Amino acid sequence: MSPTVAIVISSVIVLGIGVLISFLVGRRQKGIENWNVGGRSLPVYVVAGTQFATGMGGGVLVAHVGIGYSAGWSAITYNLLYSVGIILLVMLAGWLKKQNFSTLPDIFKRLYGDHKIMMSAVTVLAIVVPFGWLCTQLVAFGNLFAEITGISFTLLVIIFAAISLLFVLPGGLASVAWTDFVFGCFILVLSIVSGIYMLDMAGGWSNIVSNVPENFVALPEGMGAIGMATVVLWIFAIFPGALTNQMSYQRIYAAKDAKTAKQGFIIAAIAGLISGIWASFMGISILSQNPGLENSELAAGWFLTQIPTWFLAIYSAFIIATIMSTVSSAVQSVVVNITNDIYKSYINPDVTDRDLVRTSRGLTVIIVILAIVLSLYYPRALGWLQATYAYSAAGLLIPIFLGIALRHRKVLSAKGAMGGIFFGVIGAAVAQIIDTSIPYAVYGVVSSLVGFILISMLFRYESNTEKKVSGL
Repeated sequence: MSPTVAIVISSVIVLGIGVLISFLVGRRQKGIENWNVGGRSLPVYVVAGTQFATGMGGGVLVAHVGIGYSAGWSAITYNLLYSVGIILLVMLAGWLKKQNFSTLPDIFKRLYGDHKIMMSAVTVLAIVVPFGWLCTQLVAFGNLFAEITGISFTLLVIIFAAISLLFVLPGGLASVAWTDFVFGCFILVLSIVSGIYMLDMAGGWSNIVSNVPENFVALPEGMGAIGMATVVLWIFAIFPGALTNQMSYQRIYAAKDAKTAKQGFIIAAIAGLISGIWASFMGISILSQNPGLENSELAAGWFLTQIPTWFLAIYSAFIIATIMSTVSSAVQSVVVNITNDIYKSYINPDVTDRDLVRTSRGLTVIIVILAIVLSLYYPRALGWLQATYAYSAAGLLIPIFLGIALRHRKVLSAKGAMGGIFFGVIGAAVAQIIDTSIPYAVYGVVSSLVGFILISMLFRYESNTEKKVSGL
């Protein structure tokens, strides 16, 4: 059996199982609450599974394995920062569940009032990260499978994006979360299997160590082998980005209660850290066997060209499950922002739930098409991750967490929040344009803090916001 045929068969099996689950869940759980937040009834194992599977994604398969290839154990640092970020969200789970939110902008509406300009800006920034993740997954899939099948990158991206619609359209987050859970279990099993296979393929750990730079495999030095400048970028982009990622907030909203959300997120954080260890190990092992790759993001693709057909079929199924979990979650998250925070809030407030579900499905198709176009225009997985995290964190981190901290004091205003948002985004953009030595995300977060404080002082507590905040 040829490798291409084996991959097609395994892909059809895995995707078929996922699509079946998606349609079954979609038939049982209908309505806009199920589409937006999974009916607010997900059990702990589904919360943990969907959070882990969404975070794993093609970024880990391609970009993070690439980090391991070029900088040893540094992928652990990347995932550690993300895991710490989602653990911190556990502290907010009780308050978030109590408010009955559906999206990230709902937090701003509760804290600062329903200011159209502010809400529009927040909605755009809330969309940035999941849309960036969506493009990342499409790029990752195209890079990996173009290497082993000979099919063009463009065609692969289009096909995979089209199939992702079958995971989202039936039931929104309800169908996405349950397919994520099943795929998440599969991902954990295949991570262990592939790690054992790689260890044998590379000739054992002692042989791997002898063929790579010492600082790559030493601990804790290897966790910083990527360089201090990049670690600082991650600290000010990935960690805050995890705190402002709407996909994580949605899974808190979707849990059946606060305790379920907390337990699910702790499990997902541990699993996420383990995935960082796996990615680093895979990258280091590939480096020990082939140190001559020009682009580190090709490391995972090279591995696929070295394994026998039977294992290639299994590993391809692993890739499919991993990437699809994040693609479907990202698409759904972007759509719920547009329908809930723009269409229903300002364009058609009287829309029925049935029509809103129909509109959500139509927008899902449009978002997928746009993601295909942009992924083909800029096919760099790690670049998408870093840029989207940086700008989202720059605009949202300070207004969210200072707003929550100060919610009982009469100091909050929509103008203050907008000051934090716009100063943050502009600060990050200027720093990126002039190519500062300090990562531009740092300038964005600091500028956001300055803007939030400055504008809040100029425009003291407003009466229309007081009514919103006094009930917190």
